[in-house]
Amino acid sequence: MLSVTGLGMSITFVSVSMLPVALPEMSAGLGASAAQSDWFMLAYLLTTAIFILVLGKVADIIGRKPVYLAGLALLTVSGLVIALSQDPSTVIGLRIVQGIGAAAVITNTTALLVEAFEPGLLSIGIGWNITIMSLAISIGPLLGGVLTETVGWRGVFAVVVPLGVVGTVWAAVTLRRTARPQRLPFDYVGAAGSMVILGCLVYGVNRGGSAGFGSTSSLIPLLVAVGGLPLFWWWERRSADPIVDPRILVDRFRGSAYGASFLVTMAEGAVAVTMSLYLQSVEGNTPIEAGLQITALAVGTTVMSPIAGRLATRVATRVLTTVSTLGTAVVLTVLALHIAGPAAGIPVFVLLFAQGLTGGIFKTANAAAINVGVPANRSGMANGLRVSLDNTAVTLSTALALVLAVSALPPALRALVYSGDTDRLTVTESQSLTHGFAIAVAAMAITAVLATIPAALRGAHDGEPASLRRTAERTSRPESHRTTTSNKEHSA
Repeated sequence: MLSVTGLGMSITFVSVSMLPVALPEMSAGLGASAAQSDWFMLAYLLTTAIFILVLGKVADIIGRKPVYLAGLALLTVSGLVIALSQDPSTVIGLRIVQGIGAAAVITNTTALLVEAFEPGLLSIGIGWNITIMSLAISIGPLLGGVLTETVGWRGVFAVVVPLGVVGTVWAAVTLRRTARPQRLPFDYVGAAGSMVILGCLVYGVNRGGSAGFGSTSSLIPLLVAVGGLPLFWWWERRSADPIVDPRILVDRFRGSAYGASFLVTMAEGAVAVTMSLYLQSVEGNTPIEAGLQITALAVGTTVMSPIAGRLATRVATRVLTTVSTLGTAVVLTVLALHIAGPAAGIPVFVLLFAQGLTGGIFKTANAAAINVGVPANRSGMANGLRVSLDNTAVTLSTALALVLAVSALPPALRALVYSGDTDRLTVTESQSLTHGFAIAVAAMAITAVLATIPAALRGAHDGEPASLRRTAERTSRPESHRTTTSNKEHSA
């Protein structure tokens, strides 16, 4: 099972991490306008966000194998057709198809591991899966650069095709069909509501980062998302088989895990893009030099994730996640001080490696905790909700960090930061830019501190081994014994 999910995550995240490097040549080669180039990325981002919850629920109903196979097939076929395409509009349409395929793979990956690993070993499986994902993310930019310079941007999409064929065939052979649960009416209203809310939220935040949060293109979709959320919650509480079960969120253990995940992702989600811009625009690094330093982040996660998987079988989830979020806050604080000057002697790559270590601990322990004890027919929903929250947090974090970083510069000069052409800035403007980057990273550190609150306040859970619950149970309200997994969920 781990080989199946590892291939799926490699196909998905290698392709995602390669594209930013190839985007300039891709836009020039297709003769795309600025708006079309923007949609090469945005179409994929929006589609993935919109479909993750829905496809997680669909897999809960019809089984994970057909949904997972369909997702891999869509990624493979669309990658091949994009590599042969000549029209920018066609590529945008195919990026939508890729987004659907990615959503089907991502939302079911952890759910497949939940079915394969017993609860006491789940953290180990998730740890290795995160390791594979981190490796894919870390080698993606380098591989994308090599392919773009040797065979052109089309190679970025074509290289995924043989991986996709192998991954699809192997998944078809390896995955077994699971028994379908009792069929309940599909929550079409909830599905539509989740798609509208997530789509408007991601689009509004994305436009806010580029056009400003006061612009019409950002404000209207954000208002729709905020206004629709109470209605969505009201409907889901009354649905027989909801897209998102509100009981998952109000349960102390799992609700705290979701809250901590969102805040930690808010703190970490923009580190790579923010530091890449900082290294190039302030410290004068070349794109390759900056990329090599940023890779330390993924290397740290790769190193720590399998270790964290083992730790999670011996140390309570609350201890691991609280310590790791505090570690993240400390590292980000030192990183902000590096930018501001007092900690300038500490290399950036060392701090990013440390950030990867703390992030690897949290991601592994928290993802396993969220999925322990969830009924098989709701595992896709539980994991889909986590991925949706994390994707939203990354989008929001990136937009806000970039706004803070360039806020002290006049609007006409902000484009120079994104293009790396900061030699035209005056000394005063360069100092303002440096100050803005320090503020952006400091805001991330504050968010990490806030994440320690839900991480520390989560209680114990019956799904954790008894030896790991003793410490948490001292401050948690005792729960009555429950004999079935289903009863656990209904009681929560």
